[in-house]
Amino acid sequence: MQLPDVEHMSSAERNWFASSIAGMIVADGRADQTELEFLKEAINFLDKKEEISQIMAIIKNGNLPELSPLEIDSKQAFLMLKYLSQLMVADSDLSSKEIEFFISIGRFLGFSNEILAKFWKSARSLLERDLPQGMIETGKLKVKVILTNVDESGFTFRMSKPLMPKVKIMLRVSKFHQSQQPSEGDEEYWQVIACKMFNQRQLKYDGGCYMVRATFEQKIADEHGVLQILHPESYAVVSKGGYIETKKNSLHGSNLHCYICDNPKVPFYVLQSKSMKTKTNIFGIPSYVSSAGELDYCNYSLIDVASCPKCGFSSNHKDDFKRLDTDNPHFDSEKFSKEWSEKIAPLLKKAQDSGEKYFGEERDTEQGILSYDLAAATFEHMATIETDVRKKREALRRKASMLMVQSELLMENKDREAAEANLNKVVEDLEPIFESLDGSALLHVCVLLFQIKIYFNDLQSAAQYMKFMDNYDSEGKLEEGTEEYKELKVNSAKVKATFDDREILTKENLKHFHLDDDE
Repeated sequence: MQLPDVEHMSSAERNWFASSIAGMIVADGRADQTELEFLKEAINFLDKKEEISQIMAIIKNGNLPELSPLEIDSKQAFLMLKYLSQLMVADSDLSSKEIEFFISIGRFLGFSNEILAKFWKSARSLLERDLPQGMIETGKLKVKVILTNVDESGFTFRMSKPLMPKVKIMLRVSKFHQSQQPSEGDEEYWQVIACKMFNQRQLKYDGGCYMVRATFEQKIADEHGVLQILHPESYAVVSKGGYIETKKNSLHGSNLHCYICDNPKVPFYVLQSKSMKTKTNIFGIPSYVSSAGELDYCNYSLIDVASCPKCGFSSNHKDDFKRLDTDNPHFDSEKFSKEWSEKIAPLLKKAQDSGEKYFGEERDTEQGILSYDLAAATFEHMATIETDVRKKREALRRKASMLMVQSELLMENKDREAAEANLNKVVEDLEPIFESLDGSALLHVCVLLFQIKIYFNDLQSAAQYMKFMDNYDSEGKLEEGTEEYKELKVNSAKVKATFDDREILTKENLKHFHLDDDE
């Protein structure tokens, strides 16, 4: 999306525009990952660290910025509003709070309500071009609608008139979006699924229209087309091993094929998107707190790693396993097999002794911790046998990732000593390869090592990473707008925030890896 000409804006105008971007990101009460990409652009054109800190505070606290009318060139104002209208739908959703904030910004820029309505409705139309459609039938009414907020419990759609309370609705999901055209002879709809109107509300800024929420009245199946909306990546390539029927409705399971021992039955579970509420610890590692809706709660950290029951090869990435006959490993599986059985034997025996529970969706905490031991061993062995230096470094980074998640589980399991030992292992693995990394990988590792050093109150070592970050682009050679430039801005802000809070982020002052647990 085209940014306004920020180079010719005054410092105050740039700060106002950046604040409006941050406000739009949090206007609906949450910051979607897609929207955060806009945050990188917002802080890219700010000059002062204080201004960046203010923008980050808006995101962190979720509070709308206090803005006032802005006198600016009309063309610039138009481009600013156009940019914000696109940001408004970047997370594939459009709430009344976002529209309300957009309208207030537009008024501050001097636009009329009529023009603002055209702006946000145009943005909505653009959003809906790639949203799923369906045919709604209730009584004598039959109408094609756009499906939004589709999840395991139901969906939302817009109507030009209200429906009767709790009326039965029959939905047939279209196999094609507005921007797609079915080929000749293709069936246009999936099979019908029974639903019921749950609630409805009149749209505040769209006179005469209602937003209706309907719930599914029968179990969702493949033939209904709903799962294809929720998990397109799972349906784009169907695993040769087929699907696993899960006990928790928040999970999808499939059998993958092990490259090492040729076992075709490696259970792999995927969590439904946006189904759990999470919180991140001081190192950015998520933990699963509760269900975000009506789906079954799942502590996904415990089952994120899939382990082969026969040879113990373990990973949390589908790409490390075979899904189709045409798939090939991205590593030398034959070389990996040598000495692997002997290395993994003790851990594999523990997993096998746990029985079906370890290899299913009901792992307990101890088994979840064990799964990360197997995964860390897998990536360590992958790094050992790898001759490609870049792939070796990537394997070590993946091992570090497994150790970081495991450290969170260990700390919550009241094994602080083992959790902190993991942090030291991460430092031992990443410090030797740190400066040989490049781009975003280098910046992410720099932040993580800095955070760990602060936790252990090793300020002298931490200072080296802070200095490295400060000098990363000391000559200003990075081109503004590039991914590396954006990553540098975001990660520099993380380092600064950690440094500012260094007195409370040490092991002496934390009972857990979460600040809110100590308040």
